Amino acid sequence: MSGHPVKSDDLKDAPPQLISPGIQRQLEKEVVTGFLTNIAIYPLLVTYFLLTFYYVSTKVVPYEFIDERFHIGQTLQYISGNWNTWDPKITTPPGLYILGCLEYKFFRIFTSWSTLTILRIVNLFGGIFVLPVMVLRPLFLFNAIGFWPIALMSFPLMATYYYLYYTDIWSTIFILQALTFVLTLPYGPTVSIWLSALCAGISCLFRQTNIIWTAFIMVLAVERRAMIQKQFNTHTLNNYLKLFIHSIDDFTSIVLPYAVDFVLFLVYIIWNRGITLGDKSNHNAGFQLVQIFYCFMFICFFSLPLWFSGSFLQLYKRRCQLKPVRVFFEVLGIMIVIRFFTKVHPFLLADNRHYTFYLFKRFIGSRRKLIKYVLMAPVYHFSTFVYMEVFRPSQLVFEPIVPLPLKDPVDLPIQLTHISWTALIACTFVTIVPSPLFEPRYYILPFYFWRIFVTCSAEPILGELVPSEEGEIAVTIASTKRLFLEFAWFMLINAISLIIFMRRAFTWETELFPQRIIW
Repeated sequence: MSGHPVKSDDLKDAPPQLISPGIQRQLEKEVVTGFLTNIAIYPLLVTYFLLTFYYVSTKVVPYEFIDERFHIGQTLQYISGNWNTWDPKITTPPGLYILGCLEYKFFRIFTSWSTLTILRIVNLFGGIFVLPVMVLRPLFLFNAIGFWPIALMSFPLMATYYYLYYTDIWSTIFILQALTFVLTLPYGPTVSIWLSALCAGISCLFRQTNIIWTAFIMVLAVERRAMIQKQFNTHTLNNYLKLFIHSIDDFTSIVLPYAVDFVLFLVYIIWNRGITLGDKSNHNAGFQLVQIFYCFMFICFFSLPLWFSGSFLQLYKRRCQLKPVRVFFEVLGIMIVIRFFTKVHPFLLADNRHYTFYLFKRFIGSRRKLIKYVLMAPVYHFSTFVYMEVFRPSQLVFEPIVPLPLKDPVDLPIQLTHISWTALIACTFVTIVPSPLFEPRYYILPFYFWRIFVTCSAEPILGELVPSEEGEIAVTIASTKRLFLEFAWFMLINAISLIIFMRRAFTWETELFPQRIIW
């Protein structure tokens, strides 16, 4: 699909597109269906989150929950004007507390709600309004068959924190907005890049590791110009050289804005003597290689509607049958990683308020070697296969000689090349492998950056796709059902998680209020 926003005039009376012998797609119809579905469901979705937010905040947890005590306490210090006071237990920069302070002073004029509710609204507003409307909608206009905003705003690892005062929502919003500016260039090539770098820099005030995703976005910004101006082709190594040369040629207009972020971050590291603020003893970076498999496993689980089909499972089966020796050593390598590169943080074993506690205790870190190795290693292997193979058809490929028939980066489709695809994997690796904690929240950005560039499959979920015979009307396929199922899948997980959160309460001797389970 073209990189330009979809126009209604382009969708009138458009014929089906033949994508292979006997198979066709009505892309224009899929686009219209996607637009109408999002327009119809979005108000209902907003109503759902508003009602459940009210119930959770007033009936279920009208008190500070887990890490909220630190975030709320620090924000109250800022509200009181104590800008030099810092809680040493807090490990992230003060972006959330500055935003919360501003929002609190605004809302306090119009309402008598509790401080806790007002501060939680920061994330609710970001999740149900800013994320889908400001961040995802522009991308949707450029790639209306790629994803639906109503689905991505309902992503369970994000939606969980719409109800709480945590750093994850706005950290994600700002770094994804930086990506949106690069892909859509709404204010022209120069201003959009500087705004992208600004949003990326602000996102680092919420989570330090976003500096790594800033590097990914910079690579993307350089690549989308270099592939046109330097005429990328099938010589992959040559394309890397062209990218490097172009980054030097256009340093001032593309690289410099992000270089400012990197310099400021370096100053912060020198001043802080490390990346982590506050409680450094419990958040030391390490080398937990198994984290990459945890991440792929979660992405595989949440992306189930995108890949599940008989033909996809057969594809994995055929790979195992055709390359048994290679698959054996791959699984063996995963077992070695499990054995020697798994770190068990004390917080993981001591905190039964997270799903990871039960997942690790019963499966991932089970004392039974049959479960820990024989079961989980193949699960990680299949999850890695899903991560790679679901993306593979979405990769932008080049012709050996013929240059891209485009002159402007904004005309490019929302796709990654072999360079940015490699950069995505590298950034995912560098972001999560050093982390000592097994936290699903750390997989939010790896999922989003992967999902935005994945084009949903159009093949049937059940049954085989049989092309029509020559002379017959071609079989029509569409991705609409899978995109709707993705939304339904997320909402099902959200509903189950919320029910468990509301009904499954237990006590801790060290806590005054009932404790509950979240991601």
